[in-house]
Amino acid sequence: MGEIYIIKHGSSSGFKKVALALGVSYINPPIKPPLIIYWSRPPENFICLNTDGASLDNEAAGGGLIRDVHGRHLYNFFSYYGEGSNNLAETRAFLEGLQACKSKGFLQVQIQSDSMLAVNWFHNTASIPWFLQKWWRQIHKLKEYLYIQCIHIYREGNYPADYLSKKGMIIKSNGAVHKENDKAFKQLLHADRENIPYVRHAKQ
Repeated sequence: MGEIYIIKHGSSSGFKKVALALGVSYINPPIKPPLIIYWSRPPENFICLNTDGASLDNEAAGGGLIRDVHGRHLYNFFSYYGEGSNNLAETRAFLEGLQACKSKGFLQVQIQSDSMLAVNWFHNTASIPWFLQKWWRQIHKLKEYLYIQCIHIYREGNYPADYLSKKGMIIKSNGAVHKENDKAFKQLLHADRENIPYVRHAKQ
């Protein structure tokens, strides 16, 4: 056993007391500074589609919204999918959002998701579970009609979509939020449009 114990996470005061009592030397890892996160605006001539999925007790829901480069709200949705995992929720929200873009004539789309798995599945850089493949076949088929950029973002940059997915879970139905009447949703849209940042505390 070495003389110095290097721990992976910042130690608590209780750990320090025990270590000192045992005569154990240790080194705390450096504290990572927090990150400042903004909503990522799409490139010129693109619309932005933010999507998110939610799952609780094997029930799944999803939501998403479409905005232009100035942050102006164009469309939103939330859906309840019934039985399913978070990965199913992320997948179906992806598909539903892209189908909405196609039906509304938004042909240049930047889709933003805080699910790295979903982004990898879109780019075919990770194996898609068999029970999700039917949905991903439809998503990849939409590449024939839409010019799509797909990027991963932090959860803090995806709060309006997160809000919508949770709305689907609470209501257990499909629908949309009125952007003027829903105060919480309106505040989230305003924050993104005005470049108000969120703070992400990095994990040690």
